[in-house]
Amino acid sequence: MVDWASLLGLPLEKAVERCRAWGCEPQVIVTRAPRRKGEEGAPLSEGGTLSEGGSLRVIRARENELTVSAFQDQDPRND
Repeated sequence: MVDWASLLGLPLEKAVERCRAWGCEPQVIVTRAPRRKGEEGAPLSEGGTLSEGGSLRVIRARENELTVSAFQDQDPRND
């Protein structure tokens, strides 16, 4: 039995590994918060890659579909 809720909060790579172990190849949907006009600092750079210190984590999981969002894993003030 597949426990989709157990994937919540996991980094994308780990969640995909678990899905594959269950015999599933999930569709991945990347979402992010809308930005105000003129606001910069999006966690994803051009091409959809993460800025340094960030990771994509599962925020919604349902049958064969994972929704992920970027999270800053380290404090940018310490850089």
